[in-house]
Amino acid sequence: MSTIQGMGKTLLNIQSHLNGLTKAEQKVAQYILDNASDIIYHSVTELAEKADVGETTVLRLCRKLKFQGFQDFKLSLAQDLVKPIDHLHQEVTEEDDSTALNEKIIANHIRTLEQTRELAVSEQLGKAIDALHRARCICFFGVGSSGLTAMQAAHSFSRIGKQSSAKTDTHFQAMEAALMTKDDVAVGISISGSTKDTIENLTLAKKAGATVVAITSNARSPITKVADIVLLMIARENPLQGSSLSAKISQLAVIDILNVAVSLQMKDEALKFREVTAKAISEKLF
Repeated sequence: MSTIQGMGKTLLNIQSHLNGLTKAEQKVAQYILDNASDIIYHSVTELAEKADVGETTVLRLCRKLKFQGFQDFKLSLAQDLVKPIDHLHQEVTEEDDSTALNEKIIANHIRTLEQTRELAVSEQLGKAIDALHRARCICFFGVGSSGLTAMQAAHSFSRIGKQSSAKTDTHFQAMEAALMTKDDVAVGISISGSTKDTIENLTLAKKAGATVVAITSNARSPITKVADIVLLMIARENPLQGSSLSAKISQLAVIDILNVAVSLQMKDEALKFREVTAKAISEKLF
């Protein structure tokens, strides 16, 4: 049994429960104890695979430890492991002046974009572009920070003449998803890949016949099980870093790639719609 120096309350809680856990639960608990700093970046699916157990075992362990679910557990673990300054970048220190902060944070954003580029699978990207080009209507689904990205995505595609929407209320999202057809595309945006509302709405859209595209940083997460097409982006974001700009930049880069690619396929039609939409708002400016 490994001993962890400076063990926080969450890990101590796991250690104290070890003897009362089932063998499968002990496998998960021991994996967490041995890899605590990495767990906060895992989805429930990834942790289950690494511990060689089922997802239900992970969730059952979380409940035994008095957590509402896996995300609640990760948040508690992150509070034990992550220093407040880490919400910017691991290499940032309290001693950094403005010049050092500028260089480090911008370098982090650049690195995130480069890693997102490396993750792009041409086959999946090509399928997504083709599906969006053919779509009668594109509905973007996301909540929280990813909800803001969904709104930006809908705006971008509307500018090139694609009927697009992104509802902010999850009830309206569910209604819209249920009314989609086989001619539509539902795009779910979730950094963790484990956002319940987004996954539930994508499931509704899929049952209605729509093609489902997922944009996530977790290749093995619940959202990928619903999706027909999976586009990966980088977001080294723990539960205390919700809405990190680095993750949002990565999301927006993927959206921009899709938007530009669809515009190129639409050719003169996209240009015409850009001119029409630009003219429509021109009178709003001085």
